[in-house]
Amino acid sequence: MLKKLFSLSTGHRIVGLDILRTIAILLVMISHSKVYLPESIQRFLSFFLIDGVAAFFVLSGFLIGRIMIKVFSEKISFKQIFNFWARRWLRTLPNYYFILLILIGLEGLVNNIDISSYIFKYSFFLQNLYYPIDHFFPESWSLAVEEWFYLICPLLFFLIYSFFVKYSRKKIFFMGIVSIILFANIVRIYYYFDLGSKNYFTYDRYFVRQVITRIDAIIYGVLAAWLYVYYPALFNKNKTVSFILGCIGVLLIHNFEYFYQPFQYLLSFTLTSIAIMLTLPFLNNIKQIKFKVLQYSIVHISLISYSMYLINLSLVTFWILPLFKIQTDIVNFFLFWGITMAISTILYKKLELPFLTLRDKILK
Repeated sequence: MLKKLFSLSTGHRIVGLDILRTIAILLVMISHSKVYLPESIQRFLSFFLIDGVAAFFVLSGFLIGRIMIKVFSEKISFKQIFNFWARRWLRTLPNYYFILLILIGLEGLVNNIDISSYIFKYSFFLQNLYYPIDHFFPESWSLAVEEWFYLICPLLFFLIYSFFVKYSRKKIFFMGIVSIILFANIVRIYYYFDLGSKNYFTYDRYFVRQVITRIDAIIYGVLAAWLYVYYPALFNKNKTVSFILGCIGVLLIHNFEYFYQPFQYLLSFTLTSIAIMLTLPFLNNIKQIKFKVLQYSIVHISLISYSMYLINLSLVTFWILPLFKIQTDIVNFFLFWGITMAISTILYKKLELPFLTLRDKILK
């Protein structure tokens, strides 16, 4: 019974991209659970704890970019855009609204907090559009970035297409990519000189976790998809070297960005995204791993990663773990991981997968 409940059908996958998605969610999980570990281990881990969300953004852009380029290859119309939106929203919204309702209910019924503002803002992903996110459901900031990107990017391509009808799709996509990169960098420059004093709160809430300052993170993945489609030889050239450079670059940026403030606020986001982008050609060519158990584990975590992202902090850490009233940190550490993995697998099988199946049926 339990084996059937927690087993997943992995199907045909690009395992290399599953590796990146798995690493990204594990980095997020470690960053949220390291408080249960000894300080010496925390200090050691901090060297490797790069921004897992940045990896999610670039990977998402690469996958979505290939879809958009394929869908809009002949014509960019509102019918195609609505179809694209429907596919994205049926993939992301059911799980999100399910967890959101649970968290809103807990805040309202248990903590007796006025939740009216939460309902509106979080239902329409307004929680961090151009202002700091609340303490409620804080990890949802990155999903808001994704959802606004899904909404804006196809419309931008359509707008450019409307003005430059005679341009090739290759040029239209590239113009859209450059436009989003310029917009986000201009916003960050404006914030940097307008906000005055700089501190961790300013950096975290105004630069790291706002839609208008981070929307370009996804577009670097789209740029990789653009290269993959239109310049495949260039995309795959020296992929091993670019993978090594990308990994080294991410670690260097992560460990040295705090030493020079303008670099941290203005350049680190762009360079981190580019470094992650450099790893994609190598990973995209990994179709399978010799060790089947390892491959199954990677694919399994990759499949449930979205559910893990939604529940690991606000639901598991803030609500479920306190119910056990365990004082031993290491026990809480393993409980955190075990509970998150178990609930996420069930969520994927019972909610996310059925909606994906429904989506494929109604949008076929």
